[in-house]
Amino acid sequence: MPDIAFWNKCNNKCVMCTNAPEFAAQDPAQYGLKRQVEKLERYLKGLGPIYLKNADKADFISLTGGEPTLHPDFFRLLVYFRKRLPGINITLLSNGRRFADKNFTRRLLKAAKSPFTAAVAVHGASARVHDKVAGVKGAFKETIKGLKNLSDGFERQAGQLEIRIVLHRLNVGELEKILEFLLKRFPVVARYRVVVMHYEIEGMSFENHDRLALSLSESANAINAAGPLIKRFPDLRLYHFPLCLVGRELRSRCWITLPPEDRVYSEKCAKCRAGKKCLGLMLEYYRKFGDGELKLL
Repeated sequence: MPDIAFWNKCNNKCVMCTNAPEFAAQDPAQYGLKRQVEKLERYLKGLGPIYLKNADKADFISLTGGEPTLHPDFFRLLVYFRKRLPGINITLLSNGRRFADKNFTRRLLKAAKSPFTAAVAVHGASARVHDKVAGVKGAFKETIKGLKNLSDGFERQAGQLEIRIVLHRLNVGELEKILEFLLKRFPVVARYRVVVMHYEIEGMSFENHDRLALSLSESANAINAAGPLIKRFPDLRLYHFPLCLVGRELRSRCWITLPPEDRVYSEKCAKCRAGKKCLGLMLEYYRKFGDGELKLL
């Protein structure tokens, strides 16, 4: 199943957002209740290319934004998607701020039903760093409160909490601090998954690249240095990293999540024994940085 743009407005202004400004400027009626239902029904009937990203995947859908929880018919749509897609894992990508409201979180848990994943991004171990990346003062406080409410809710019923850390120039030095913060604030690590990923160069992250530019080598060095902390999380995944840059003991945690059209295997990759078990490089990253960092396995 595909990535579905649920809503085009957001209450954060993240510097590394993969959406371009034109996305938020679109008429929100394009993402209203009626249009979302029509698009899903057309997709389920196989009536042409409805969704652009990961349309060939059959075992999950991702509800993205903007911020999906801001949709005026968020719960009605969520109930509808669950009814039409029984047994399919629904992943909700969110900044987590609306879940600071316990009543909102209860309604989500009632509507979502398993299999369901709430994936929330944490940009730093403090308001100073997180809010700078999110572009909104007070975002950190609401996000962490939202994570607490989600964690407590998923303890009582089926569901998966995922905490995402997107690394770029502004927060790569925070990785160990973020992991330490999570261990302290959410010590029952079996209740959630952590995903650490290198930022994707598109949308606002493309526009802000002078501020965000970070090589995969630098990003992987931070991950390798955090190895002892990473091992304390039973389910910590690494997205967008070539195997050759990650320490041997962490390579099993690397996942390939991007579609083939967003990745490239360079001439150097062709000589590596890792082959298609490795992500290769993100296409836009390759265009900006090349493949000089890669090593043969």
